[in-house]
Amino acid sequence: MTLDHVGAFLYPEHEVLRIVGRIAFPLFSYLLVLGAESTRSIRAYLLRLLVFAALSQLPYSLVNGYAPLEVFNIFFTLAFGLLFLVNSLFLIPLLLLSMVVQFDYGVYGVLLIACLRLLRERTTWGVVAYVAYSLLLLTVYTIQHYQLLALPLILLHHTGYISKARVVEGPTAYPAWRKYLFYLYYPAHLTLLYLIHVGL
Repeated sequence: MTLDHVGAFLYPEHEVLRIVGRIAFPLFSYLLVLGAESTRSIRAYLLRLLVFAALSQLPYSLVNGYAPLEVFNIFFTLAFGLLFLVNSLFLIPLLLLSMVVQFDYGVYGVLLIACLRLLRERTTWGVVAYVAYSLLLLTVYTIQHYQLLALPLILLHHTGYISKARVVEGPTAYPAWRKYLFYLYYPAHLTLLYLIHVGL
C-alpha cells in the first residue's frame, strides 16, 4: 500500500510501484473476510471501520486533491464490504449506492470482497471468479489486473501454509495498541505523504 501511494503521489513515473501496490487491496479485502468470520462483534467491527474512515477522510482528500467529501476513502469501501458479508442481500443496494456516491475502489471493491468470500467458502469457484474478475478489469482499469499477484499469497494462507493458530489470552488475541496501530497507519502515512508532496 505504501509503495503504491509513494508511486501515485511522489513518483508517478515509476509504474512498477503502482503494479506492486495492486496487491494491497485484495489482501485487505481477504483480511476483512477473515475478520468478519472471527470477530466477536460485527457491530463493533463496523463502528471501528467507520471511525477510522472519518479520521482518514481529510488526509485522503488532501493528498489526492479532492474536495473533503468528493470521494470517500478505502475504509468506507471496507465498511460497505462488511455489510455485504453480514448479509448478501445488501449487495444490490450497496452497488447502487456506489454508483451515486464515489468511494475508493467503488463497485470494483465490493465485488472483489464478494469473490474472496466465495473463495473462503468454495475454493475452486472462488479462484475462478477472482481470476475471471481480474482479467475482466483489463477492459476497465489499466493495471488493476495485477491484483492477480495477490492470489498466491491468499491461497497460501487459505490452505494453511502461512497461517498459524492464535492463542487467545484475555479479551483479545492481540494487545489493543497493536490492533489500532494498523488502523492508524493509513491516515498517518497519507498525512506524511501529503506533507512531503507540498514540501513541508
